[in-house]
Amino acid sequence: MVKRTNILLLTLIFSLSMLLAACGSGGSNSGQGTDAGEAKSTGEQANSGQDAAGKKLSGNITVWIHPYVAEEKKDELKTVFDGAIGAFNEKHPDVKVKLEEIPWKNREQKILTALAAGNGPDVFYQLPDQIPQFANKDVLEPLTPYLEDNNMDDFSPGSLEAGTYQGTLYGLPILQEAQMMFYNPDIIKDIGEDPANVPKTWDEYNVWAEKAVAKGYYARDFNGGAACCNATLYPILWQFGGDVIDDSQNAVINNAEGVAAFQFIKDMYDKGWIPKDSISNQDQFPEYLSGKMLSVWGAGVTLSVLKTENRDYVTGPPLKGKAEASFGTVGMFVVPKKSKNKEAAAEFVKVLTNTETQMAFNKLANYIPTRKSASSIYDNDEDMKKFLEVAAYARPGVMSPVARTIMPKIQAEIAAMLEGGKTPQQAADAAAKAIQDEQSKG
Repeated sequence: MVKRTNILLLTLIFSLSMLLAACGSGGSNSGQGTDAGEAKSTGEQANSGQDAAGKKLSGNITVWIHPYVAEEKKDELKTVFDGAIGAFNEKHPDVKVKLEEIPWKNREQKILTALAAGNGPDVFYQLPDQIPQFANKDVLEPLTPYLEDNNMDDFSPGSLEAGTYQGTLYGLPILQEAQMMFYNPDIIKDIGEDPANVPKTWDEYNVWAEKAVAKGYYARDFNGGAACCNATLYPILWQFGGDVIDDSQNAVINNAEGVAAFQFIKDMYDKGWIPKDSISNQDQFPEYLSGKMLSVWGAGVTLSVLKTENRDYVTGPPLKGKAEASFGTVGMFVVPKKSKNKEAAAEFVKVLTNTETQMAFNKLANYIPTRKSASSIYDNDEDMKKFLEVAAYARPGVMSPVARTIMPKIQAEIAAMLEGGKTPQQAADAAAKAIQDEQSKG
């Protein structure tokens, strides 16, 4: 009974964290830090209270953060943010920083409503697929004018691209996520395969899946009830060579590659590779923990839970089809145009995303730093090194103003297909139309 309670608690934490990373928080990683070169260049300003342009800063800024870590790590996270505020106030003693935590749920509407009313934050957290939505509403302040002294070459190019929309940088990244496969080594042995030689391609994986199902196991998870495609449809779609929206913002989810991905998901369901509750279940990780599932698609939080549970596991790369792809969000901080203290807000964002903060935050939350100078926190962690490799080609989702509104509509079409009400072609066509309808709303 105690063991089952522990599993339920851990899977609840896992489910929440995966949901936040894929569709909500963007992860549990924010860090601050100053690399050695940056420390030297900014040290001259430490006692002046000036920004990069030499302007003396004062006044107040309000920063909205989220519950990035589980409850038992809240005190450690507070220490990280207190350190960031302390470092900031060493340079800008006349600026008072107020941190306010808001829940993940309905945060987009809360932020937009507050900004429209003129009482919103001066700094808040965004994910890549939110940037186009907010930028399209002319809510975000371009950051480039504030970054001349910020050693931008230290950031990974992909993390900066995630905060860029139509050529303008709006967000400075603090964390990166990547996702890959986790396997149960006991099941691997039971199906006569080698845990040291996990599949690298879908063709190789399909052989394992057939053997697993023949032995009474599920092959993998598919959490269709989450109404979020970042950890369900999208990675498979990309690996099959498809996409959701092309560079010209045309819906292409129903092209040949897209229909093939829909068909494959339907086949997995019909063959019993994924559970029958894949239509509605938001978390199938308990099936994996209970030894009923060969593999699970997961992120850093998956690794944390498996280690906490002292479970044996084997990691594997995202499966390659026509392309090598994974989902991996980027968490970043932005400044709204309506901030009454933009210079101070931008300076604080620079501290939140410097090397020192990134190292502390990401080590605590088990995510990937976006500064190269902070990556040393995982020098002795072989699993996180693998995540770093995957992060090099992970995609942050759909970069479109309608990215958030189309996901539940697409997932609804997947559900209709799995229920047998639509063919893969019909479901993909309906998803494309739903995308077009959202785009037409302006």
